[in-house]
Amino acid sequence: MDPLRINTQPRPQDNFTLGSASNPRKFKNQDFEALREYHLRKGLLFEDELFPANMKSIGPKLEQQFQARTLEWRRPKLADRPQFIVDGSSLFDILQSELGDCWVLSVLGALTLKPYLLKKIIPSNQEYDKNYTGIFHFRFWSFGEWLDVVVDDKLPFVDGRYLSVKPSCENELWPCLVEKAYAKLLGSYEKLHFGNPAEAFVNFTGGLVLTFDLKSDIHQPEIFHMVNNAGPETLMTCTTKKKDGSERNRSLSLPALYVHNDIRRGSVPISNIPESVHLGDGLVESHAYSIVGTERVNFRNEVVNLVRIWNPWGYGEWIGPWCDSSPLWKEVSAGEKLRLHRLKEDGEFWMSWEDFVDKFSKVIICSRAPDFLDWDHQPKQWYKQKFWGMWPKGIGVGDYTNEDLLYTNPQYLLKVNGSDVLRKGYNVAISIMQHPNNWQRFSGEWPSIDFQVIEVDSKFYGSREKLPSSAFSKKILSGLNRNTQSRRDLTTKLSLNAGTYVIIPSIARTPLEASFLLQIFLKSRDSVVELGLSSGSDIHNPGPLPANYLRYEDRSYETTFRRYASQGNKMNVNDLHRFLNEVVLKGFSSPAGGFTKDSGRTMLTSMDQSGSGYLTAESFGQLWRYLTRFKDIFAEIDVNRCGFLDSYELQKAVEFAGLFVTKSRLNQLICLYGNNEQKVQFVDFLLCMIRLKAISNTMRNLSTDAKGIYLSQEKLIQLMI
Repeated sequence: MDPLRINTQPRPQDNFTLGSASNPRKFKNQDFEALREYHLRKGLLFEDELFPANMKSIGPKLEQQFQARTLEWRRPKLADRPQFIVDGSSLFDILQSELGDCWVLSVLGALTLKPYLLKKIIPSNQEYDKNYTGIFHFRFWSFGEWLDVVVDDKLPFVDGRYLSVKPSCENELWPCLVEKAYAKLLGSYEKLHFGNPAEAFVNFTGGLVLTFDLKSDIHQPEIFHMVNNAGPETLMTCTTKKKDGSERNRSLSLPALYVHNDIRRGSVPISNIPESVHLGDGLVESHAYSIVGTERVNFRNEVVNLVRIWNPWGYGEWIGPWCDSSPLWKEVSAGEKLRLHRLKEDGEFWMSWEDFVDKFSKVIICSRAPDFLDWDHQPKQWYKQKFWGMWPKGIGVGDYTNEDLLYTNPQYLLKVNGSDVLRKGYNVAISIMQHPNNWQRFSGEWPSIDFQVIEVDSKFYGSREKLPSSAFSKKILSGLNRNTQSRRDLTTKLSLNAGTYVIIPSIARTPLEASFLLQIFLKSRDSVVELGLSSGSDIHNPGPLPANYLRYEDRSYETTFRRYASQGNKMNVNDLHRFLNEVVLKGFSSPAGGFTKDSGRTMLTSMDQSGSGYLTAESFGQLWRYLTRFKDIFAEIDVNRCGFLDSYELQKAVEFAGLFVTKSRLNQLICLYGNNEQKVQFVDFLLCMIRLKAISNTMRNLSTDAKGIYLSQEKLIQLMI
């Protein structure tokens, strides 16, 4: 756990942590450098088979809308001299098009104001130059780690217009490609059609995101304080309500407003916006905007608080007081007018804070460290702790005195010291995120989640066991006094007095296990512990690790290696066999039994590139990561929890892993690893996938020079079988 500081560079060891910003995990095992090098060598343009140029990548609901319209995929023509970025990235490069994706574009626009953060998402060394092969890659944060997402540059058009974001400069394609990569991460372009800016903030930054209700959350001057004092890494968006004042998770797309075949910046006056969506004064209902900045100007012997807003459409501006054409600008000093005022139809405008509060409904603030919650003159440092956990199947939210809730749900003990208590502001922020797989496993919607913060007697702070119902005699400070929320993320901020508290993440009753990531931001280091862990979770004691330890904490592989390697820096087949049964198998049903000694021998030889007969810490770490990925794939596909995959499901699993096997070879794999019913059970599935992954790595290392012999991956798989 590290102190959170603004503009700090990654620690040296972070470069070696898989899933860090400097060493992201390869999404679907697609390696950008290897793929680009291969296509350069072959003289081919990359076509992404894992996010193909067809309706599968668009999504079934959007497909229904396009039945009477022409959908086509276009790759930029080099003769038209396309460019990735022209004169740097700017929010004015972005124009919303067909999709209701303003929730994404408002976040992307805010990111252009923070080049340091945008650089994390857009790696360098990508351009339409001599190395062009039609492949690009981008980085996003998901469930506690950074992922590197590869895409080709085929873009979808509907009736000749961009389906997703339209670049303001026809040849500048970075906004289109970033959004395509985000669509791939989420599963389809359909997932971009209406959404919550808070979720996009999380994926684009990995930071803490808090939503403030301008009508009922806290005093409005306190919100302005947070917006006005936002640090250099803080990003902000805001949303409007519907005309009737209700909230709706909705984002307007341009075709809902205009019938022009080719809408360009400034060509459509605000008077052309239909009354059905017009809120008045130039604003639109149920729409997401970016907050660009704030200013305090001297006006008529008073100080006026102004906020600057940007519309992702690239036009359509506020026409009330302090708008571009407002006469009020004549009454400020010449210096302030020169610095702040710009008469241009570009979607960017000023308005007073009072008008902003009246016209907008929510403010969404994102930051790596929640400094904006500090209102004391000498704010203390923030720290963060992360916990990956799992709700067992069959549990659910209930009254907090219900022992099932107390004993079955995970519990986390929090201590707030007297020095952490603030005169003003907040000293604790809590965020819970569901695993991305939960969406698919629960029939295309997020289960309802919540968490409770309950004060307990300080005598329990030394405890490491889950607390009994008798411990929860004090009041609940958060949770259960609100309805559970059907959403991916849930975050709250608290101002806690000195004392001891228990945090209980909870979920609506469900027949399946569900995974979550809990992040706690607080003012003291090492102030949270997870309750109910077995003694084996202590890194100094031998014994099996918790069931979810392998799945989510990659950095712990070195600790695990030391635990099981009987020869110090070497792990033999007996050590590996014990690890596989005690750690990998835990939490998974295996109808045919556990790992045999031969299973361990097969995995060891697959990962032992040196032929030494044992695994080093490095090769074990690689095996650890493969097993983590393949376990998640199995859990995602084996929806009915029967412990087997049939041939169709195995093919799906191979595709999810980013591996490629022909139909005939797949049939042979079923014969080799399947049972009499041609189904592959969990243990044999892992053996099969480790072998295939080892072959894929071998292919990557093969040379095609004149002295070498080139073997296709298909040929190697045939030799393996």
